Amino acid sequence: MASSIASQLQAIKTFIQVENEPQKRPLTRTSILFNPKEAADIDIDTILDIALSGLEILVGVDERFRNCKNDLFNLKSKELDRELMGVDENNQINASISSYLRLLSGHLQLPASLKTLEYLIRRYKIHVYNVEDLVLCVLPYHDTHAFVRIVQLINTGNSKWKFLDGVKASGAPPPRSVIVQQCIRDMGVLEALCNYASPTKKFQASRPVVSFCTAVIVEVLGCVATIDSDIVKRIHPFVASGLQFGAKGGSDHKAGALMIVGLLANKVALAPKLVNSLIRTVAEVAREDVKESTDLQWFRLALMALINLVQSQSVDVFPKKALEALRDIKDIGAVLLELSKEFNIDRFLAILLEALVDQSSSDDSYHLALISVIDSVPLRNLVDPIVSKILLTCMKLSERDGKLVSSESVTWAKNVLATINKNYPSQFHGAVHKFLEDAKVQSKKEDTVCEFLSKILDWNLDLSIAFSESKIWFASHHPKPEVRRATFSGLNRSAILKMKSLDAQRLVAIKDAVLRQLHDDDLTVVQAALSVDGLTEVVSPSDLLEALRDVLKKCLSFLTLGQ
Repeated sequence: MASSIASQLQAIKTFIQVENEPQKRPLTRTSILFNPKEAADIDIDTILDIALSGLEILVGVDERFRNCKNDLFNLKSKELDRELMGVDENNQINASISSYLRLLSGHLQLPASLKTLEYLIRRYKIHVYNVEDLVLCVLPYHDTHAFVRIVQLINTGNSKWKFLDGVKASGAPPPRSVIVQQCIRDMGVLEALCNYASPTKKFQASRPVVSFCTAVIVEVLGCVATIDSDIVKRIHPFVASGLQFGAKGGSDHKAGALMIVGLLANKVALAPKLVNSLIRTVAEVAREDVKESTDLQWFRLALMALINLVQSQSVDVFPKKALEALRDIKDIGAVLLELSKEFNIDRFLAILLEALVDQSSSDDSYHLALISVIDSVPLRNLVDPIVSKILLTCMKLSERDGKLVSSESVTWAKNVLATINKNYPSQFHGAVHKFLEDAKVQSKKEDTVCEFLSKILDWNLDLSIAFSESKIWFASHHPKPEVRRATFSGLNRSAILKMKSLDAQRLVAIKDAVLRQLHDDDLTVVQAALSVDGLTEVVSPSDLLEALRDVLKKCLSFLTLGQ
């Protein structure tokens, strides 16, 4: 009993002594400016003064730091103890710290920044309670000793930042490749970095953060053997925010986003919905760049990214919104011409021209854009498909309207085809000939098709002329011999060669048609050509003699072969 009372009295005595004794100063303190023992001898007032001196320097660099003096660095904060505060108060402090670190991430190369961090570490214990914000703030400066000192203060636990424990052990700044490889192993790290570098309603990422994020993404895409949908999903917010018009991230973010779009387009088949979204967005970026900037470098970069995206992915139809954006670009043909001199843009042109043809019949603005491109850019092997597309479109419009050729379906087509014929006459004629051989066209009634094409291909709008030069040319190139024969029967019936008012253009067309058929492989067509009234007035004696010699050779060949 006595011993029990004695022990209780001793415990009370010890408690009273502890209460009355002054609190002992710790032997070490966490610090990034001083070694732990030195830091232990520096009081909170001195640390705050150091922080405020650094803050003044930062205010001179960026005025946004001024508001922080009355928030995280006010005099009352010296008495603050986060461990005794409630959840709501801590959440408010966390929000202020997150905002400050985002702002500081653009200036961490300045010694003044470390002075302010020293106070946040001492007073707010950000290395304990705000690990993710602190790591993301300093990660772009991974190659500095300041980064190493900050990481050495952090307890990463089992978080996604545990890979940084290697920095603690080595004491050496890690190369970017270490971070890239960790992003590949743990997509959570890549996602955190992309989200941090993407602007929000309240914050915009600093230039170093955006540049660092871009570099990491580019290297990740370059290192992985296969880019799967998971990687695309993680980096998409960063890309999308960089391509938004008036994006807070500025030109660095836009340049990075365009670069990443190019890499993705070349390395992986993206989902069709994502491809269409990117095409529309990049086209809108190009339109805004050409409007807003006197320097067309950004416009050129955006247009190159768009061309690469369209040509690298399975794009069959140009998205309507993207087409609207390109339509609004002044002198789009001249711009594409310059790019075509440096790059092969044929696939992009083919898809673009087809989309413009689809819209030209109902909208003059698309019609003008189509003319601009055809008049400016070398079409190379695109004449055939474009001519075929235009003629088929006109035929469908005519069938829909219930007229052989309505004025709406003729005018725009005549202008476009005239432009093609002006720039590529021989290719144009070949394209029409191929069109005639198309099974869909041959399935139509011959007279209807002949009449339709003769009116479409006649460059003047007078549709009352029975035998236009285009009709004669068309019929003489028809794949079926009966149509070619009928041409000359029609010529005889019309007595067109006896007309005194026959213009030179039509006379040349008739002469070319007759000469062509005099050398036809089908002798019945040759016979029809020889039967044309006024043949000697159209064909010179030398040309006629050569044609007859060719006929004689064919006849001898048939006799020799027993045909």
